[in-house]
Amino acid sequence: MMRWLGRLAALLVAALLLLAMQWSTPLYDEMIAPIPAYGQIGDTVAARKFTIRIETIQFARQLRFEAYGKEEVRDTSGLWAVVTATLGAQSETTTVNDAYWEGPTGLLYSHSNRLSGVRPLLAGALLQPGLPRRGWFIFEIREDQARGATFVAPNAGLIPLDSIVRVRLGAGGDGALPILDSLDLDRTPGTIE
Repeated sequence: MMRWLGRLAALLVAALLLLAMQWSTPLYDEMIAPIPAYGQIGDTVAARKFTIRIETIQFARQLRFEAYGKEEVRDTSGLWAVVTATLGAQSETTTVNDAYWEGPTGLLYSHSNRLSGVRPLLAGALLQPGLPRRGWFIFEIREDQARGATFVAPNAGLIPLDSIVRVRLGAGGDGALPILDSLDLDRTPGTIE
């Protein structure tokens, strides 16, 4: 009888150990997930292939810019988030094809494709080592996703075990968010030339 109880106890312990191993082992997607490099506005954050420094963020309900010889106006029911950044290649020519605005609730917004003709947009820009580029990432977001957001680049699903940049875009808080009625990208102080 004692042998039988000893074997049953050993079997239960083995089952518990296997169950614990199953629960604590990460999923395959987690094991090959991109490795994040964290930073805040003003920090130079280095990924494997590029560096980024986010300088400013401006919010507006309307964007104005000149494209193809005429003034263009883009309205939105939410907000335009204009992120001014400097990108640089680390050691080889590269591009940052995708960038995301991750809201505080986890909603992801890709850079807007409604702004053809705006220069210099950084999404898809060719980066050369030693030649940093300054420009914009422009997102169309819901107003409730402006506070406590994170800038994410590049696309997390591209290369397993590559690095991904996550830049915190300011703190939350309850103060008034500075929102412009209209932002002229060609005539804004600090406009990129």
